[in-house]
Amino acid sequence: MIYRVLARKTPYEPKPLSGRPPVTDIRSDRWIQRMASSQKMSVREITRASRLQISKNTVHRRIIESGSMIHAKMACRLPLSKLHISKRLQWAPNHMSYGYK
Repeated sequence: MIYRVLARKTPYEPKPLSGRPPVTDIRSDRWIQRMASSQKMSVREITRASRLQISKNTVHRRIIESGSMIHAKMACRLPLSKLHISKRLQWAPNHMSYGYK
């Protein structure tokens, strides 16, 4: 196999990639990443500000592919303790007619 490739008279060229070519190039990918990280722009704002006709899904995909933006879930609130529940139940009847005076 390797001998056949080396014995060819024409130079070896890799086969073209299959699939649809990307809409954005490397420069526009960097621009999208820069706008998302430094300007704190939303995906919709970046889509409108770009000079290309791209969808917001494309912008979101480029931000995720960059790896620079980290998505983390927020911590859940702790449930109320027994003391807080009882104090809230005491407070509520006293303030039910607060706005009707």
